[in-house]
Amino acid sequence: MEILELKDFANKGAFFEDDFDARFAAYDWRKFDNKAVRISNCGLTDVPGWVYLLVGIELSQRARKIFFGDNHNPRKLFARKTDTDSKAEHEA
Repeated sequence: MEILELKDFANKGAFFEDDFDARFAAYDWRKFDNKAVRISNCGLTDVPGWVYLLVGIELSQRARKIFFGDNHNPRKLFARKTDTDSKAEHEA
């Protein structure tokens, strides 16, 4: 499972919209294409909801599955339907 660390978008542990926008645009999202990804807040205490929203939107376009939480108890937030899932729905 790939890990996306939200600290990569923070400036000294805080999130400012201008800094975030620049870091978000420069980030190499391709490494998450068709992968299972866990979003980690890396112990940052104050992560604004808009950060999760924007990261989630971007990952939902790329990742196969998205999880949140620590290594021991990740919670699934999203799973892309596969061709196999679509075929099973049509056969049912």
